[in-house]
Parts: sequence; structure tokens; C-alpha cells
Amino acid sequence: MVSRAISEWWTRMKPYYTRAYPEIWPGIAIMTFLYYKLSYGGKKAVKSTPTNQAHH
Repeated sequence: MVSRAISEWWTRMKPYYTRAYPEIWPGIAIMTFLYYKLSYGGKKAVKSTPTNQAHH
């Protein structure tokens, strides 16, 4: 039910978003990639380093 509503909404809005704003899609892709790297890549890097809690 929800997917059908989203599908109908996207069918109506797709021409507007793809034709009116073609220049923002590369920016959205780059920002999404950077957000992913900062959010999840940083956590993996922190988890791989030894913690200092055992020394306290």
C-alpha cells in the first residue's frame, strides 16, 4: 500500500525533479557518499583502534 503510494507520487513528480534540478543530483550523490564515509567509516576506524578504558 505504501509502496504503491510512493510509486504514484514518484510517477507524478519524476519529470519535475529530474528536469528542473539536474544539476543538484551529482551534489546529492557526493554529499551522501561523504556522509556515509564520515558516519560509518569513522565508526569502523574507531572500533579498530584499542580503547584506553583498560588503563583507567
